[in-house]
Amino acid sequence: MAKFGKSLLALTIIGAAAAGTYYYLKKQDGNVPADMDEDDDFDNFDADVEDGAASAKKRSYVNINFNTVEEKAKVAAEKVADVASKAADSIGSFLNQAEGKVEEFFDDRKNAANDAMADANEAVAKAGEAVEDAVEEVKENLGE
Repeated sequence: MAKFGKSLLALTIIGAAAAGTYYYLKKQDGNVPADMDEDDDFDNFDADVEDGAASAKKRSYVNINFNTVEEKAKVAAEKVADVASKAADSIGSFLNQAEGKVEEFFDDRKNAANDAMADANEAVAKAGEAVEDAVEEVKENLGE
């Protein structure tokens, strides 16, 4: 069943393409001007050459001053260099700020860890003293 559906789809696509081509070509045949002769010589450019010589004298040409173009290019390059320099300074400033923030973050974490270690050492020392006191008390109670 699936094979039949695929075949039907393919035939529909081919038929649509053929119909489209037929109508396109039919429309193109209708666009041919009626006064156009089959034997017109399209390669006869003699008349254009004669007209071209007369019109060439009428043309005015613009000289390109390459020094001006070079100066404009230098000015544009300087502006680009200035913008790039400002961007580099801005990026450098941003990176320095980011580096400071990262160092500050890790310094805070390091200080917090050191404080926690100091508190833990104090707690262990107090616990050790409490254990020693308890051991001495037990010794005294047993010795009596």
